Amino acid sequence: MPAAVSVFLQAARDVSAAAPKAVILALGIVLIFNGLHLLWTSTLARPAKLLIWYFIAGDVLWVLVSLSLIAGGLWISAAQAIWATMAVALMVTSFAALQLYYLRRY
Repeated sequence: MPAAVSVFLQAARDVSAAAPKAVILALGIVLIFNGLHLLWTSTLARPAKLLIWYFIAGDVLWVLVSLSLIAGGLWISAAQAIWATMAVALMVTSFAALQLYYLRRY
């Protein structure tokens, strides 16, 4: 699976410029645990504010890194990959905004 993702992201199909498979695999594993943590947090009657800030910070970091990779032409250079990355970044931005909205009403 990491190899397929790497090929999707790279326009030139230049193996030397592709994202390392180990990075993609590690990112996938981290995101699975983050998702499980988020799922667990959603079961809490009133999650701690620090926990909400943790997820907001993760969302902001995701968006900033995504935009930086696109702007720098590192690992994400195919047109379809840029569009997909931008769509995900927009969705993650909306998650952060909703979490901030919830936090302000907290």
